[in-house]
Amino acid sequence: MKEILKEENCTLYWGNAIECLEKIPDDTIQAVITSPTYWGKRQFTDEPDEFGKEKLEKYLEKNIELYSKILKKMRDCGSLYIVIQDSYMGSGVSRSHHNHWENNKDPSWKRVGTDSEAQGNTSSVTAHHKIIKNKSLVGIPYRIAIALVDMGFIWREQIIWEKPNPMPENIQDRVRQSCEYILHFTKKGKYKFNQEHYMIPGTTGKLRIDNQVWISPPSPSKGHSATFPPKIVTRLFLAVTDPGDVVFDPFMGSGTMLELSIKYGRRFIGCDINKQFVTKAKKMYEQRSVINQTKKSIQIV
Repeated sequence: MKEILKEENCTLYWGNAIECLEKIPDDTIQAVITSPTYWGKRQFTDEPDEFGKEKLEKYLEKNIELYSKILKKMRDCGSLYIVIQDSYMGSGVSRSHHNHWENNKDPSWKRVGTDSEAQGNTSSVTAHHKIIKNKSLVGIPYRIAIALVDMGFIWREQIIWEKPNPMPENIQDRVRQSCEYILHFTKKGKYKFNQEHYMIPGTTGKLRIDNQVWISPPSPSKGHSATFPPKIVTRLFLAVTDPGDVVFDPFMGSGTMLELSIKYGRRFIGCDINKQFVTKAKKMYEQRSVINQTKKSIQIV
């Protein structure tokens, strides 16, 4: 774990997300909106601690450990949003699988493939399990959610992020995977919630609370294929934070949460196991700070 940037409104760490939490004082975090690397689907480093390339049970264990620790450190009025997709057993990416990111030229997220042998299978599929059969959904979002509920945390809602233009799949006997799950957890029944950001016009023209399914295309950026759609994440962000609140992202990636924190005046703590992502975030923060300082100087003159 290495501290890359330490400013009043922004702290950036390079390293393991669980270790990063040890640096954050209790009762500090107001909100977390994050997305772990999905099991067996992507790989952004060769680090052994990176989420997503270990055996299923270990992946679940690491996620549950991280989120439970986040919730324990969180303010009583805080919220945790986990954006996650399920995986099929025996599918995904392996070292012998041709896939759309395998040939990407950016070394920061080039996919060399999950080690099939480490997953218990030496064939071309990603994983094999002694109980869950190949072609079955694993139920990852629900396994994580149920574990957190059983630990005493509150699973407040499940939002379905529907993608109108999902990644193509070579399948003939099921529908395409076109959604991701946004799981909302709190530690208390009463929490900060700015309701207006969940409101939409109803059939009568009056505003009402939105439904469970939110539709938005993904927004991939250069150097990172898995980025939050601004339309959705901004609503979540503004609904559970106010200016000055601390936002933490253990999987910082392309820096969407940092950008929102700068734009809306929140304090940010970010971590990523990929050093290049952290370096880019540091550069972005410093550039924005210079721009903001210049604007203030112009206003004073």
